This record gives sequence, structure tokens and C-alpha cells, in this order.
Amino acid sequence: MTNLEIFVSVIGLFSGYFIVSKLLDVYSSESLEDNDKYLPRNRQPGDDKVEEPVEEIKEGGYLVKHWHGEHSLSKSFWVNNVIFNIILVSVITYWVFAGTTTEDPVYLSRVILGISIFGYVILYPWQIIGLWRSANKQINITSRTFWPRTVKFLVILGVLGSIVDLVKENQFYKDLYYDSFILTKEKNYDVRLIDETIVLDGGFDYGISDRVKELLRENRNIDRIVLNSNGGLLYEANIISKLILTNSLNTYSQSGCYSACTIAYVSGSRRYVARDARLGFHQYSYYRPQSEFTKLDLFDSQEDDARFFRKRGVSKEFTDKMYQSEPEDMWYPSNKELVKFGLVHEIID
Repeated sequence: MTNLEIFVSVIGLFSGYFIVSKLLDVYSSESLEDNDKYLPRNRQPGDDKVEEPVEEIKEGGYLVKHWHGEHSLSKSFWVNNVIFNIILVSVITYWVFAGTTTEDPVYLSRVILGISIFGYVILYPWQIIGLWRSANKQINITSRTFWPRTVKFLVILGVLGSIVDLVKENQFYKDLYYDSFILTKEKNYDVRLIDETIVLDGGFDYGISDRVKELLRENRNIDRIVLNSNGGLLYEANIISKLILTNSLNTYSQSGCYSACTIAYVSGSRRYVARDARLGFHQYSYYRPQSEFTKLDLFDSQEDDARFFRKRGVSKEFTDKMYQSEPEDMWYPSNKELVKFGLVHEIID
């Protein structure tokens, strides 16, 4: 870091510390207006013994008592903040990575976005304001300041850290919003029925599998699906793949099938491709910047799909090659290779 960056960081830290402490004091003002009610009876200067406060704790539920700072400082800090956060994060992490069986990007994004909004708008303010009020009352009742001020210092650092995280994760929350509300509006595809064949043209956008499912439900004699697509959502490709498998459909590409489209294509009982069409393969990717976790998840997905290709009769020599190209690049095997390695059963003139 340059000297200027260090200077700005220090000034920002002190400014943030001052601003946050003032804001929390404002929110806690109601707990300080009646301080005299919480002074011990018959307490004289120099007395070491601290008696119970004059006023009893107000009636109210657990959440209300914390909000008003009526829990002990240790309980407010360790139970209502530390332990509660550990349990909440553990439950959410388990649900996202192990508990839920859906891979629907819209559903998952809406759940995560809703949890994030609840956490930052409702839960976090309830935690820190209640803790701040508890620290103020602890100082007022006991006149001991070390632990209450230490807790207040940690609260301020936590708030500043949360603000920094929100700024750093700005793109992540934009992506969540996009997946929650914009992704469902993209319909860059055309799915129609011609004779006994489903013809799919365009991207594997959200909802395309619903249209394929609808046609299969309404027409029991369908035996083939034509796939002309540049790819799209892996989620949609996997659903269409299952529909092809369960309905024993043959697959055919007239103009080309790339990326996620190939997962649906390889699911065909018999697989055909026009001589001038190409099948394209590359590493999986998200359209947004990737974290180490998403990269690991995509790698696992590639490994799973490579095994699926081999179950469909494609040779390991081929699956070892098909994810070598970078996400922005594409590998186009020749027609000879497609037939040789078992991906295509017949080239159609």
C-alpha cells in the first residue's frame, strides 16, 4: 500500500468508528434517558458492593428484551450474537450445499437474497443495537467500563467490516438480483413441434425445459428432438437431458450444438448430426466473475458430466479432451472423431 492509501485507510477507520458509535448512541438513547431508574439503592461513593437496580426488568419476549438491552452483557454478546450467528451460518451453509436437492438458479438466488436482506436489515440491527444498549446499561449500573467498552469497540469494528464486505461483494448481490428477477425474462429460444419431432432453436434460457416438457406431455408419439443451440444454462440442459432419457428420444443437430447443449444431445438413444453441423465443447463457466468455490463446483460438474458421457457410450479418450478448451474458446471435433469416439451414431447428408 502507498502512504496515501494507508493515510486514507486510517482516516476512514477513525471516521467510521466515530460515525458508527454516534449512530448507535442515537438508537440507544431511550435506554439512557431514565438512567436514574437503574441506579442501585443506598449506593455511596467508594462502595464496592453493587445492589440490584430499583426497577425490575420489563415484561416482554426474549427478542424484545434483547432489543431493549435487558439481557446481561455476556448473554447479549455470546448467546444472541456469537452463538446465534454460528448456528445460523451452519444451518444456511448445510442447506445450500447439502440440504437442498434443487439446482434451480432462480429459486436458490431468491432464497439467498432474501436471507441476506433479512440478515442486514432486520437481524443484524437487532443484534448490535441490543448489545450496545446492554453495554450502556452495564456501565450505568456497575460503573465498570472495561468489558462494556471492549464489546462496543468490537461492535463498531464489526459494523465497519460489514460495510466493507457489502462494498466488496457488490457484484455478488447484483448477480443475485439478476438471477432472481431478470433471468426469468430471457426467452431467446423457439421450441415447436413439427410432425413427431420437437425442434429447439436458440439458447438454453430459463424455462426452456418447461416448454419441452409441455410438448412431450401433450404429444405421446414424439420420438426425436432437434437441437440447434449455442448452449446456455447447465440447469436447463440437465432437465432436458432427463426428459430425453425418460422418453427415449433420438437427438439430431442440423446447424450445431455447443456447450451445455451437448449434455442434452448425448442423452439421445440414437444420435445424428448434419454433415455441415458441428458439436462444440469447452470448460464450464459462469457469465459473472468466479470465486474459488464456484470454480470448484464447476469442476465437479464437469467431472460428473464426463462420467455421464462415458455411460452414454462415449470413449474416455474423448471425455479427457472435451473440457480442455478455455470457457471463451471452443473445441470442435471433426465428424470422423465424433463417430470414432462414440458421440455420434450417424452423419446425415
